[in-house]
Amino acid sequence: MILKTNMTYRLENKNPKIWIFDLDGTIIDSSYRAIVNFDGSIDLEMWKARSTKDWIFTDTLLPLFKQLQLCYTNGDMVIICTAREMGKHDWDFLHLHNIWYDRVISRPKYCNTKDWILKQSQCRYLFNLPQYKKYEKIFIDDNRDNLRALKELGATVYHADDWELVA
Repeated sequence: MILKTNMTYRLENKNPKIWIFDLDGTIIDSSYRAIVNFDGSIDLEMWKARSTKDWIFTDTLLPLFKQLQLCYTNGDMVIICTAREMGKHDWDFLHLHNIWYDRVISRPKYCNTKDWILKQSQCRYLFNLPQYKKYEKIFIDDNRDNLRALKELGATVYHADDWELVA
């Protein structure tokens, strides 16, 4: 059976996987906007300053974007888990470029929690709530701390640079 969504045709999947995709460095190349601190973390204030329409719409898609689309059309659950504070222009970019998803988990406003703590905390429900527990969870990110955090919860994890597209 094929279900029609607003964005594409989607297969019905009785035993879907839950795919959790990071955005920056995984689905979207926004590296030119990121300023790295001495400790390797991103300068959040500079990132926020560069989160204008002009900066965001200069971002480009990375090859894993095709994997996200494939997972979505195969009827798997697609969750975007980003450390961005999502604003209007971020949403416009996702929709303009057909970055399909079932849910987006993002950084709350005024939150400066480290990315790996934030992502682990925000994804914990997928591993604890009965309606999600039985499904395999696959997490793809470009940050090794984030990968370790989701692996601790029980996800199968892949670094974005090491991933090969699944047909």
